[in-house]
Amino acid sequence: MKKARRIWSIVLFVALILQVLNFSSAASTTVQAAGEEYGLPATSRDGVILHAWNWSFDTITNNLPAIAAAGYKTVQTSPIQGTKENSMGGSYWWVLYQPTNFNIGNAQLGSRDQFKRMCEEAEKYGIKIIVDVILQHTANAGGGSLQFTPAYNVDPTIRNNSYFWHEARGIENYGDRRQVTQWGVGLPDLNTSNYDLQDKIISFLNDATSLGADGFRIDTAKHIELPNENSDHYGNFSSNFWPRVLGGLNNKHNLFIYGEVLQGGADEFYKYSNFIDLTASHYGGSIRHAVGYNSNKNVNGAREFNAAGVNPSKLVTFVETHDTYANDSSESTGMNEWHIKMGWAIIAARAQTTSLFFNRPAGGGKFAGSLGTKGNDLWKDPDVVAVNKFHNAMVGQDEYLRTQGNEIMLVERGSKGITIVNLGGDAYINSDTRLSNGTYINKATGGGTFTVSNGKITGNIGGGKIAVLYETTSSGPTVTIDKQEGGFYTDSLSVKIDVTNANNASYTVNNGSVTNFNSSTTVTLGAGAAFGTTFVLKVTANGSGTSTTKTYTFTKEDPNAALKIHYYKPSNWGTPNIYYYDDSVTPTKNGPAWPGVAMQAEGNGWYVATVPGWTKAKVIFNSNGNQIPGAEQSGYQVSGEKWIKDGVVHPNNPDNPIPTISIDKSEGVFNSDSFDITISYQGANSATYSLNGSAPISFTSGTKVTIGAGDADGTTYTLNVTAIGSTTNTTKTYTFKKQQSQGQLFTVKFYKPSNWGTPNIYYYDESVSPTKIGTIWPGVAMQDDGNGWYSYTISGWDKANVIFNSNGQQTPGSSQPGYFVNTNSWIKDGVITTEPPLDDNTVIPVTFNVRNATTAVGQNVYIVGSIAELGNWNPANAIGPGSTTNYPTWSFTIDLPVGTKIEFKAIKKHGDNVVWESGSDHSYTVSSSNPTVDFTFNN
Repeated sequence: MKKARRIWSIVLFVALILQVLNFSSAASTTVQAAGEEYGLPATSRDGVILHAWNWSFDTITNNLPAIAAAGYKTVQTSPIQGTKENSMGGSYWWVLYQPTNFNIGNAQLGSRDQFKRMCEEAEKYGIKIIVDVILQHTANAGGGSLQFTPAYNVDPTIRNNSYFWHEARGIENYGDRRQVTQWGVGLPDLNTSNYDLQDKIISFLNDATSLGADGFRIDTAKHIELPNENSDHYGNFSSNFWPRVLGGLNNKHNLFIYGEVLQGGADEFYKYSNFIDLTASHYGGSIRHAVGYNSNKNVNGAREFNAAGVNPSKLVTFVETHDTYANDSSESTGMNEWHIKMGWAIIAARAQTTSLFFNRPAGGGKFAGSLGTKGNDLWKDPDVVAVNKFHNAMVGQDEYLRTQGNEIMLVERGSKGITIVNLGGDAYINSDTRLSNGTYINKATGGGTFTVSNGKITGNIGGGKIAVLYETTSSGPTVTIDKQEGGFYTDSLSVKIDVTNANNASYTVNNGSVTNFNSSTTVTLGAGAAFGTTFVLKVTANGSGTSTTKTYTFTKEDPNAALKIHYYKPSNWGTPNIYYYDDSVTPTKNGPAWPGVAMQAEGNGWYVATVPGWTKAKVIFNSNGNQIPGAEQSGYQVSGEKWIKDGVVHPNNPDNPIPTISIDKSEGVFNSDSFDITISYQGANSATYSLNGSAPISFTSGTKVTIGAGDADGTTYTLNVTAIGSTTNTTKTYTFKKQQSQGQLFTVKFYKPSNWGTPNIYYYDESVSPTKIGTIWPGVAMQDDGNGWYSYTISGWDKANVIFNSNGQQTPGSSQPGYFVNTNSWIKDGVITTEPPLDDNTVIPVTFNVRNATTAVGQNVYIVGSIAELGNWNPANAIGPGSTTNYPTWSFTIDLPVGTKIEFKAIKKHGDNVVWESGSDHSYTVSSSNPTVDFTFNN
């Protein structure tokens, strides 16, 4: 018996090994087969990416059928690591980019289990999941002096390991490669050369792939050093991060990995392409300009990738990203949907590159909605979808770009298809082409047909429209069912399946056992299952040399749940009808046929309809030939219970509104003796306020309340406001602090570059949430003080970050934090001083005192540094030796130019033998108010 058991153990072991060896290819085959149902390509590289920015894992899961139907091969999530706070407001998107650990799951997107489920569901649709990961920095403890301090809740095994951190300072010169890779980007900078830290990163990435991740976007990849990083001054600061971390990934050859390497400064763009694919940030700017955003329209600007010689197949292209949309500089925020669609049509129709579509938040405002929710619907706009499907159908075809003037581009793919993008008015296309002769019907919403004859394509295209032209192939076996996908409201649902042009067929439910059938069968779903249970029915029909797979999703819903719609009808209408449908499923789910059903009068002009078994719908109202929304327009999107009046969808009855409260000042610190606050309310019959717990005082909207007069510095104030409505009340609490000692205003002076016009100053304070902004980009024009200096006074603030710009140029550069100022400041050539800098040729004596510089017999101590006066880092030209009246302290007095920022070290010399200080360089800005520098020799 023991022997028999051993034999069976060996058999099982071998079987498991074979299963593991075949898992990767089997999984890949499964995904590819699922994707073929939607015409998706086999790999992420050949498809297009939907950046589901701020969508939760469950939100992505719930939208996978629509994502596949829209032609996206890949979904990119927001960062999945733990975050330093649980804020959910849209303006807190940055929280996801300040991680606290290398673990999966956070309050904003969901848990590890939800992530795993999302990946598993995506596989059923042939969709790849790639993850935005933060490997180079962590969350900080706050702004100002805490900017480079790790947050208190950063994983203690990271936070408390001093070997895991670079120097706590920010990049000052983006042209200095060592600063770019060894100093911070406004956050605590991880020492990515450390093997133990690399091992944590490898483990994290492998954990994500074990749960189903198919690749990664590496945030701030430009700030992780490469192998063979050297400089004459700093020596070697390279590391093997890229070969070691990437080499440690399981199944790496099947992963799609790209990095954010923003072009500009010391970017080493080409060298990164030896390891990962790269973001094409310069091309993104070119596309935005080409379609006329902040520029004249000119499609010729969309030709070149401007990628420093990197092969286009290694590029991820985009019209905009979350950075260009959401960062304070708002590079692309002002683009409208037309700009985005036109730009997308150009980049996604092209060959070689992998294109990413950024999904903006839904609703009005830059940061509308909450983290975790789906953005607007432009990602599934019919024109966007048509271009996506064109891209997928053109895999393997080469590219030829043609233009007709400056406003029309034709992206031709082999002899198979062409996308025409018209940025101008109505136009007649008459161009050379490689397409086969025939008539081509436009698959985009612009409609129309185009004729190809003897190497010429002709046809009309509307102004501002897209034409997508290609032949589709026959589909082989067909699969149909007799029920609509979506919710069902009975205990069970019987679904009849029919296949044609097939030799045999099979189906599974929720990836269970395979059931074979011939031409037709019926499957029953849901009997005895709980409400909310989802059933995925997958049907495969096999023909002669080809097969078709279709996937259908059904959910058992609570029959007592109902959609309830209230409508305030126009005065000249009779009883309104409501027509409702749901086009988020395929095929579209429809209620009663047009014109729908009559609504019930509620009084005072309101009508109501209840739709049992539906949780969401689009609704259209009509009466006697009139309808709202109008013909060819989508219905109002509703869920739960909603009130619709004058074209606006309300969560509550607008005739009995929930009171709202607002004040005209920002909470927080005020710097004056007294502070006026105007309190306003809407939708209330009356209101009261109380200050620091005092008895409530009645007031009318627009009342001014004064706090602070004569009170001690540091006094805090709590203002409670209650607005009393007809059916409900609203209460809000605001807090303030009197802090005159920090000053109420300061002046910033800027020495502009010679090729700039009048500079603008843009200022903000990100130490508060949400970020406090002075004036929207590009800020306000500064005052000319003469001799190249410009000034602006910031009042009512105690600190700010400032960015200067003129005619598209800015300093600090795009995506870099502004200069930090909290008092009168002069900024010239990137150097900040708190006193007027003297002329460049003005020098003052500066005394350096080097403590604890013990020496051996024959050794002396010298100073060497970054400027000619300190020897330009050449020990042979070092200044010294110093004097030693108080050994082991050595002193030097050197004439240096005022306002110059220097870096330096002390060295010990004996003949040609030089001993350098260890550790980082010392730094100092030459100042007449601080002409003495004391430091300790780092042995």
